[in-house]
Amino acid sequence: MINTGQIAELLRPGLKAVFGEYPTYPEQWTEIFKTYKSDKYQEIDVEMKYLGAADIKPEGQPIASDSMGQRVITNYIHKSVGLSFTITKEAVEDNLYQTQFPQQAVSLRNSLRVTKNILGANILNNAFNPAYPIGDGQSVCSTSHPIDGGTFSNRLTENVDFSEAGVEQAIIDIQKFPMQSGILAQTMAKKLIVPRELQFEASVLLNSQFRTGTADNDINAIYHNDYMPDGYRVNQYLTDPAAWFIITDAPDGMKHFQRTPVQTDTYVDYPTDNVMAKASERYSFGVSNPRGIFGSPGV
Repeated sequence: MINTGQIAELLRPGLKAVFGEYPTYPEQWTEIFKTYKSDKYQEIDVEMKYLGAADIKPEGQPIASDSMGQRVITNYIHKSVGLSFTITKEAVEDNLYQTQFPQQAVSLRNSLRVTKNILGANILNNAFNPAYPIGDGQSVCSTSHPIDGGTFSNRLTENVDFSEAGVEQAIIDIQKFPMQSGILAQTMAKKLIVPRELQFEASVLLNSQFRTGTADNDINAIYHNDYMPDGYRVNQYLTDPAAWFIITDAPDGMKHFQRTPVQTDTYVDYPTDNVMAKASERYSFGVSNPRGIFGSPGV
């Protein structure tokens, strides 16, 4: 509870400045996830296995048959996120700087935005940790995502730091993603996601017309062929300074379900006359199709 003792200096006239609220980073999770509305307790995505490639029919033999059916089930259970504070009637009445403090609507919305950025980034922060499996039982970025008759990988076989060669290999591997049936899927890289520590290297790589770090006069194929059409984004909430990710155009990949939008309320408690303010929202983050992302934890 905020009382007059906690804002004693705000009861005095003539303060030169009242500060403490700074600009915060905008919604950086929107660069990673596609948003869907939800009107249920949870959302469920099911990945199907469709028919594989046709077989050559030997003369006099029956045509080969195949089957279809569900394979991977992903559950999205929405979390409620909120924050509130209470300020006494006296603190409200005697505060001479009400335009600077508490600014409850702005402060509460900032708090919710920061938490949402953290929860969204945590999908990537835990992307290589088997303790955080997705629907197929593997980590978000794994070398062993199961498909019928085998597996596929959405990370480099060996951990590689961010580099031109590493990104080129990732682009190649993204184009090799198979469907559940084993048929080659048409999947392309779209956007690079890096922590703040790699922002300069990402800018040099994606904006240079010629190869970086070499005296050779070779073109930068990533730049000239537009292999990363949406460029790069810096996510300030990534915790590993060496990890880097590529968002692809695969459908139903990185998902955000918004169950309830941000709601704010301010009211007066009748017995105490205290002013109470709160804000909340409800949502979930997750990955239905691991082909929607490719990553490397660095070395």
